[in-house]
Amino acid sequence: MAKKKKNQQEITLSEFLRLYNNIYQGCLLYIARNFPNFDDEETRDICSDTMTKAFSKFHSYDPQKGAFTTWLYTIAYNTAIDHADANKKKPNASVSLPSPDAEEEEFAVEIIDTDCKNPMEVILEKEMEERKQINLSKLSPLEQRIIAMREEGQQFKDIALQLGMPSTTARTKYRRATLKLKSLMEISDELD
Repeated sequence: MAKKKKNQQEITLSEFLRLYNNIYQGCLLYIARNFPNFDDEETRDICSDTMTKAFSKFHSYDPQKGAFTTWLYTIAYNTAIDHADANKKKPNASVSLPSPDAEEEEFAVEIIDTDCKNPMEVILEKEMEERKQINLSKLSPLEQRIIAMREEGQQFKDIALQLGMPSTTARTKYRRATLKLKSLMEISDELD
């Protein structure tokens, strides 16, 4: 029983590191975009704190409740809010850092260059994108257009304005279209 639990922890760690390597830059951009008052150093600190919190709580992540990135960005958002609140309450004071020769290293994680993907990941991503495009073509032209507009980064109010509908309708149509696409993707996965 203890061996099984240890193996589950190793799988969880490796899965977390794979996701971490794929999402770190996205997390930095998310924090920088949503909290422009933080400088680069603060943004990196918040991102590191986010990753530490996510790692310690990774066992509580439930894919049924939402995407990993949504879960991670929620942690990032809350960490940034905590950081902003702490800076308001804290007077400027010098912080003593441990000396470089301190031997209190708890663990070391080798960070793999995120720009360099292994060939298998490239192939799998390409196959996934091809299946997504095939399934996307099964949606109505309006659903395809709304999904494309969101992937371009457009806000719902802008999409609604362009399509001549209320923003709540655009949001609902997008949500329904993505659920439909997800369902089509799952069906095509089962057929493979």
